[in-house]
Amino acid sequence: MGKLVANIDDDVKARAAALYDSMGMSLSTAVNMFLRQSLVDNGLPFKPTRHTPDGYPVPPVHNAYMFERSEKGHVILPADWDDSEDSVYDQYAK
Repeated sequence: MGKLVANIDDDVKARAAALYDSMGMSLSTAVNMFLRQSLVDNGLPFKPTRHTPDGYPVPPVHNAYMFERSEKGHVILPADWDDSEDSVYDQYAK
């Protein structure tokens, strides 16, 4: 059996070890499972994503969907996207 040496932040290591210990396995077993699953998946066994400062995933943005934004950052949709039938709901928005 080979050995793997990795530099890991002390806090991350301690928290991960506690997590896996609560699941009945060692950190070594968890890393071994990660590597084996990487081989099965032929890549990372999860999809890495970026997150906004508030923790939400950042969706991929296609240039066709680059919209103007208000001062508060809200998306301003093109005027031609307005559906006149939506006005039936305006009375409930008050």
